[in-house]
Amino acid sequence: MNLMETVSEANSLFYNGKYKEALSLYYKILAEDLSNSYSYYSIGLVYDVLKDYELAISYYKKSIDLDSNNIRSINNLARIYIDVIKNFDIAKIYLNQAIKVSPQDAEAYNLYGNLWILNNDYDLAIKYLKKSISLDEKYFKNYYDIAVAYSANNNKENAISNAKISLELNPQFSPAQKLIQDLS
Repeated sequence: MNLMETVSEANSLFYNGKYKEALSLYYKILAEDLSNSYSYYSIGLVYDVLKDYELAISYYKKSIDLDSNNIRSINNLARIYIDVIKNFDIAKIYLNQAIKVSPQDAEAYNLYGNLWILNNDYDLAIKYLKKSISLDEKYFKNYYDIAVAYSANNNKENAISNAKISLELNPQFSPAQKLIQDLS
């Protein structure tokens, strides 16, 4: 199996939930080229999904060391520092790096919005989430997140409106359904 076939097989295993098998192949790929940022990212992603955040962080950082523009690794590090470690100062460093590297990356703005929601600064959260929506109008979670910020900011009308857009984009997204029910 050539390198591209191995990458394809590893990705297929990963997306089919066979994480340990995927990890084995990603390590094999990495052994062939220790300077491949994508391999470190892929290994980090497996550890991230397996909730081994210490190893995930380590591999994401190695990925960024090799390619400072690896937006996926940067955003995933920020997400871990926001959602798992709750170190918002470090998360901000990564989010600023993400926006500098890729100013049109909607995910970085979404993460920043969520960071501000967790810090109870709903006006700032709305600002970042509006930017994220302007960059990706099809991502249902942007609308849900901004609905949460509007709700916390006592703007029921905008909260319901955005939650409904979230549901239009993803009718199965139960948190948006619940938010609408809670606000109605």
